[in-house]
Amino acid sequence: MMKEKEIQQQIERFLEGETSNEEEQTLYEYFNCQEVASSLMPYREMFLWFAAGMPENKCHHFPVKRILGIAASLLLLFGIGFGMWQYQKQQEEYALYEGSYIIRNGKKLTDIKQILPELKATEQEVMDMTKQQKTNQEIPTI
Repeated sequence: MMKEKEIQQQIERFLEGETSNEEEQTLYEYFNCQEVASSLMPYREMFLWFAAGMPENKCHHFPVKRILGIAASLLLLFGIGFGMWQYQKQQEEYALYEGSYIIRNGKKLTDIKQILPELKATEQEVMDMTKQQKTNQEIPTI
């Protein structure tokens, strides 16, 4: 059996990459036995790992690219769906006011996109006036 000092020197040579295959095998065998010097115990796990053929620890990684791809696809579908819903809602609103027009400065304006804000404002004024009239009618007179 090799002495502790010889093993320490061989470990240093191993770490420097200066050992032969036979010397490395000797180190593997030394650390594989039960009688390892306490000062060399920190190296034991490393040499047992080398002796076992350096098995890889298989980590279970989340398939990040796949998850990001799915998330991006869902976001894209959601965006397209939302855009279509907004467009359909806008078209339905335009259909309600189809045929409407405004006379401004003596010119007839029929572009619904241009006159819609004014039509809505007028509609809101009418709703407010109707609400105010109902409130005034409900006040009992003495």
